[in-house]
Amino acid sequence: MDPIAPRAGAAVALRQDARTIGLIGMAHATSHFFHMLLPPLFPWLISDFSLNYSELGLLVSIFFVISALGQASAGFLVDKVGARPVLFFAVGCFAAAALAAALAPGYFGLAVAAALAGLGNASFHPVDFTIMNKRVSPARLGHAFSVHGITGNLGWAAAPVFMAGIATATGSWRTACFAACGVALLVLAVLWWNRDAVDDSQGEWAHAAPSAGPQVQPEHPMAFLRLPSVW
Repeated sequence: MDPIAPRAGAAVALRQDARTIGLIGMAHATSHFFHMLLPPLFPWLISDFSLNYSELGLLVSIFFVISALGQASAGFLVDKVGARPVLFFAVGCFAAAALAAALAPGYFGLAVAAALAGLGNASFHPVDFTIMNKRVSPARLGHAFSVHGITGNLGWAAAPVFMAGIATATGSWRTACFAACGVALLVLAVLWWNRDAVDDSQGEWAHAAPSAGPQVQPEHPMAFLRLPSVW
């Protein structure tokens, strides 16, 4: 047996894992970036639309309520159609949200932008965890989850600087929203170009061979509701 072969195989596996982890980390950072699409622009929105803080707070609530309601069903959708198409849809929602904000003629347009961003955010944890569990080798899953968490926080940190910085430099909050749309489209293009690395139907861990033990009867999809930890 060639002693170099195992090392070469390990190097290939490491590159594949790193590629998937990096792509999912980038996508997760984008998700958290769009949590902060509108809040850094509140001073400009108050000036342009004469909004009060209750109206601005409602925009944030719209985002998170839709995220919560959507996340309750996103896992079932991922199980049904796969994680990768849902990932592409989610990032597309972010681009649409930023465009809607940039073109918003008033409060309703901003609410539509918040709703679209919330819809995109809703599916991210089911999507990310599914792809990482199926594409990343078990020995590196802990690292994958760590990077996933770190990149989310980096997305939060980047958004206020990006949005408020562009709005201040250009004098236009709409320009900042157009730029955010460009960020989402760029991320979507990178994910599409590397779509093989986020394909949850392929990969060494996607279709593990069944064990030789007794066959277990599949549980009902809602069986998790019997778990005490859910409540």
